[in-house]
Amino acid sequence: MKHRMFGRFSPFEHHINCAYGGIMKLRILGRLSLSVNGVDYTPTAPKLRHLLALFMINSNEVVSVDCCIDELWPTDPPKSALSTLQTYTLQLRKVLRSIPMSAISPDAALELRTRHQGYQLVIPRESLDKELFDRLVETAREELGRDNVRRASTLFHSALRLCEEPVLADVRPGPSIAAYRLEIKETRFSVLGERIDADLRLGRHRAVIAELRQLICAHPMDENIHAQLMVAHYRSGQRAESVMVFHRLRRTLAEDLGLEPSPQTKRLFEAILKTDKLPTVEVPDSLSGLRLA
Repeated sequence: MKHRMFGRFSPFEHHINCAYGGIMKLRILGRLSLSVNGVDYTPTAPKLRHLLALFMINSNEVVSVDCCIDELWPTDPPKSALSTLQTYTLQLRKVLRSIPMSAISPDAALELRTRHQGYQLVIPRESLDKELFDRLVETAREELGRDNVRRASTLFHSALRLCEEPVLADVRPGPSIAAYRLEIKETRFSVLGERIDADLRLGRHRAVIAELRQLICAHPMDENIHAQLMVAHYRSGQRAESVMVFHRLRRTLAEDLGLEPSPQTKRLFEAILKTDKLPTVEVPDSLSGLRLA
């Protein structure tokens, strides 16, 4: 399997790619992958892949023996679980040692170490795609703070492209990987909201409408997405559609939860109803910087 993590970045992001990735690339935001200089070293045996994935999501941290056993055999571990785990770790070490050291920079560690009651996969953090994702998001937020909205949007888009597939999509999860998948899914959803905010600030109102409609189908009670769609319709000259979005949200919240929309969402709705011009109005807190004007 060839690694394709860094294939679609703008010139602006080249400096980040140079620092994050290099010749060794470890991928968990999608299909499991370990490659060096384009050569794939990912194990093929399911249990080895599963164990490597567990170590990668906890890279440079000690993973206890108990955690490994719970992950590999969550319901009914065999009596031989400990010895079988030791066999798997030996096989993983063989995989790592098969990577020519000449292919790795001299200061790059790649080693599975035995620790007290556990194991530690030591890797260069910059080789992990999750680290690149975090760096792109962090830099995007810094650019927003400098009011470089276009640059921030580009960075948010690039970060989100790294996790278009489900986390460790080809690994059958135990409890630790399942929890990690959920964590990344929630993180991605939050970053997606920030990216849409930036796109709206850039005037890409019509461009995000279809995407927001799809998100509402998946998250019918999320007020932030509804508020973003209300703003997108309004700025596209579609006030009636904006009003209908609010009424659908209000009906869904009332029928399913017995709740009303938040005061912030109501204020946004009232501004859309009452104003002929495009005012500056307060919207939900998580829609940082998003205004009608």
